[in-house]
Amino acid sequence: MEVDLCFVMDCTSSMGSHIEGAKSSIKKVVDYMANMKPAIVVRVGFCGYRDHCDGSDRLQIIEFTTSCDEFKNNVSNVSALGGGDDPEDVLGGLNAAVTSMAWRNPTRVLLHIADCPPHGRRFTNMSDTYPDGDPNGLTAEQVLREMRSADIYYFFGKITEYTETMTRVFQSIIGEYPVFDIKNTPDPEELVEKFFDATCSAINTAITLRGE
Repeated sequence: MEVDLCFVMDCTSSMGSHIEGAKSSIKKVVDYMANMKPAIVVRVGFCGYRDHCDGSDRLQIIEFTTSCDEFKNNVSNVSALGGGDDPEDVLGGLNAAVTSMAWRNPTRVLLHIADCPPHGRRFTNMSDTYPDGDPNGLTAEQVLREMRSADIYYFFGKITEYTETMTRVFQSIIGEYPVFDIKNTPDPEELVEKFFDATCSAINTAITLRGE
């Protein structure tokens, strides 16, 4: 069985403690999946996003690989930085993961981890430089339907209550999807375990949905 697993993560400054937990969890998941061979062969990738004010740091993509050591080394270089207002370039990050990465395997899992919503009044009443929505013209409908047409299963790791409206909007477009509650986890080891459990659950759910 072959699986593409992509982590899409808000990598702005507010995510500092969670990024470290997620990085530790990602490494743990990669090691776990490596030990599952040949039952499950996982290509793992990463797409970090920040905000429109962050220039060349707005997106940070680590392409899919089956090399655990290569991926772990690359993800170790991901840092929490940047971000301007409260919302972030969520749609840009998801769009890059869906359209710019080389998805190949039949079972495709995207695990999105974030603490803030996309830009636009549709998603939030927080202070927003782009209250009319994504400045590049991306819409949730466009991004999520492209994801669905590519047979990518979407899962969300919820860190704060600020993403609840985003979840409702997203589910109105593509239907119900699993939301993993990662918030209120101050203990680093517990945070790693929550990320690990969410990732393994996402993979198993996607495999079940495909009937493999």
